[in-house]
Amino acid sequence: MIKMSIGAAFSETFAFLKANWMQMLLWVGGALVVVGLLGYLFLGSTFTAMAMSAGDPSAAFGALGKIFLFALIASVILYGVCMLIWRGGMHPGEAPNFAWAFQAGPAFAFGTFVVMIAAYIVIIVIMLILGLVFGAALGGMGSMSPEALASGAVGGGAIFVMIILYIAVLVLMLWVQARFSVAGPVMADRLTRNPVTGFAESWRITGASQWKIVGFFLLFTLAMLAYMFVASLIFGGILGAILGGSAVGAVLSLIVMAAVVYLPIMMFSFSMPIGIYRAIAPRASGDVFA
Repeated sequence: MIKMSIGAAFSETFAFLKANWMQMLLWVGGALVVVGLLGYLFLGSTFTAMAMSAGDPSAAFGALGKIFLFALIASVILYGVCMLIWRGGMHPGEAPNFAWAFQAGPAFAFGTFVVMIAAYIVIIVIMLILGLVFGAALGGMGSMSPEALASGAVGGGAIFVMIILYIAVLVLMLWVQARFSVAGPVMADRLTRNPVTGFAESWRITGASQWKIVGFFLLFTLAMLAYMFVASLIFGGILGAILGGSAVGAVLSLIVMAAVVYLPIMMFSFSMPIGIYRAIAPRASGDVFA
């Protein structure tokens, strides 16, 4: 376990993407196509049916069941592909292990879901405690209504406390994400289906670099938001001028925007955990960029 530098994390992230971009493009692009087709098959008429059967609980529950089933299948596909990308990048030349990937992926997704739910519960408890402690400063729940805010009845001190609490919640969530950021790469590196192994090892090896990882997340998020804004502005304007406002033009615009905006962001997002993993455990999978 070593201390990570933010520069090393960016360097390893881009190096992984550079070495594996073709594989990632094929896997992620293929997964998005499959998920899109399944979404059309599962949900093509679901929302229309919900709108037409407003007030019918059985129809609403049936539609929600289809949405949940689609989300479950989509998560299995996307997380399985993520495992294939990580394993293939860290162990080049190894044949894809689909049986392992599509078991380890959902297990990792479930572990992530449990961790985030636990984090939210802790945050809610902390917020309740702080709400009781600073109840006088916050001026009571009634003073936090829109009318009170508009009339200026809420004091500046209460607003300041609210802002601090909001920032603290964001920092806490980033910290939790940082501590478990390399759980997936650990599972891929060790070829395990056990998410406890991944999360426990991630907690151990990120300890020395936890706040640097938080800083890396912040910079990475800002960079991705800037890219999304600029790319959407440029390509959205060009496509709007070329294709016009027709239905076919709208569909083509969505496809192009997905290819030039969302697909690159997903590829960078898949590379980021590996970048952190390589920056804090450089001896693990030394052939990753071979």
